[in-house]
Amino acid sequence: MINERFELPVKAGLIILWAAAVVGMYYLSEGVSEPLVARFYGFMIADPLLLMAGSFMAAKIFGSRWVYKAAIIVVSAVLYFASPLGGVVPNLMIVTAISVIFGSGIGAVFSDRSGSDDEKAAKEHYTPILGDENAPAKKKRKKKAKRK
Repeated sequence: MINERFELPVKAGLIILWAAAVVGMYYLSEGVSEPLVARFYGFMIADPLLLMAGSFMAAKIFGSRWVYKAAIIVVSAVLYFASPLGGVVPNLMIVTAISVIFGSGIGAVFSDRSGSDDEKAAKEHYTPILGDENAPAKKKRKKKAKRK
């Protein structure tokens, strides 16, 4: 198992790697190849699959945390509003959010760690509705006769 001190650098590296790949796919689709084909393969197939795989592996190894998902969604919003990606790829934020949430959720299922290690699950006090079968039988009270 990877040590917890590597969690932040690995997840930050995944976010930076993903942002660089998105910007690279954008410039590849604009300048080098046929724009529609490269955009389709890049932003509708490769980007969501790679993002889901990265989120799956990060959640499987380190556990699912909301900070990672929020950071990727914020980075996609910055890429959408601060770069020319907004005019070209209008569903970048939606595809990113769905891919990250889905990939992290599936990875958390296979993880042996919970979402937050600080919050330990408290034992729940269970009280059966009908009574405990193993408890000794209680004495039943006799009903008082009604006065007429």
